[in-house]
Amino acid sequence: MEINLANIIFNRVESEYDESLYDWMSEEVSIKFLNGLKVSIRLDFDDQDLQDLRDGIEQTLLNSLALGNEARDITKKHLYAYYKNFVFVAGEESLEEMPPQYDDSNILDYVHISSLSICCSQITKEFYCQFTGGCDWEEEHGVLISFRNGVEIARVGGYGHVSNADAYADASMDNYVYYCGIIKTTAL
Repeated sequence: MEINLANIIFNRVESEYDESLYDWMSEEVSIKFLNGLKVSIRLDFDDQDLQDLRDGIEQTLLNSLALGNEARDITKKHLYAYYKNFVFVAGEESLEEMPPQYDDSNILDYVHISSLSICCSQITKEFYCQFTGGCDWEEEHGVLISFRNGVEIARVGGYGHVSNADAYADASMDNYVYYCGIIKTTAL
């Protein structure tokens, strides 16, 4: 079974996590936000949602494919906040192979995105694209970067919830992009 969204074919495949479930996966696609890196795109929706929410899913997908260098630059201050929080908690000695960072200028050199998915917030019901992968400072929790409707930076942090509203079950938390302890960032 397959579906075509934004001229990309998605196939229904058995979930790698639970053989009773399935995922919708594309072939590898060149992603502008990732400087042309090719990754498969996952749709985090069941068959009924894909049918009912198709327009919003497709628009979010199109928007996410259009993200480029400007969006990458926007993520830097939030990624740096994530890095600084890790160093504050774990100490610079925990960085192992990564040199200490004193500003956000090179922070993307230590981020390794490996997947893109399109999903929906459980709290706000808005659509998101989320990029996930690894980062050299926080190997255990990795990195997640999400954009509301594939346009507006929404959340940066470790793996987990697509938005801070979902993470804290409170829609007002979407005012923050990075939120952890004493370090917080907003989109502005």
